[in-house]
Amino acid sequence: MNRWIWTCGTVFLCCVLVIGCHKQANDQDAIRASIDKHLNETVGLNLSAMDREVKQISVNGDHASAQVEFRLKQGGDARMEIEYTLERQGKMWAVLKSAPIGGGSSQPGAQGPPNAPDTGGGSLPSGHPPSN
Repeated sequence: MNRWIWTCGTVFLCCVLVIGCHKQANDQDAIRASIDKHLNETVGLNLSAMDREVKQISVNGDHASAQVEFRLKQGGDARMEIEYTLERQGKMWAVLKSAPIGGGSSQPGAQGPPNAPDTGGGSLPSGHPPSN
């Protein structure tokens, strides 16, 4: 009897751990997909000119933030980090806003047109959508 209880308890614990890890992986995949969808829907953005890497994702209930680094493929050391704020809407995640991290400027006049070259000084990379 004790052996049966021990076996059932172990199986239950393993199932809980697997389900918990799977949910976290699903959230991270869904957040990445939501950011990609947001970028693909942005008019005038040339995603083929940039490499992007999700550096960090933090989930707190139905809210999340993700730090994404953008690098120009032909731009040498030019890079920029953007923090995206997301909210769970049903089974999907939606981008609520984005903002440069660090020395970036969120002033409307500091970003230039979408295809302008990166001039450094905290401006957004060429082809990146304006931050909210």
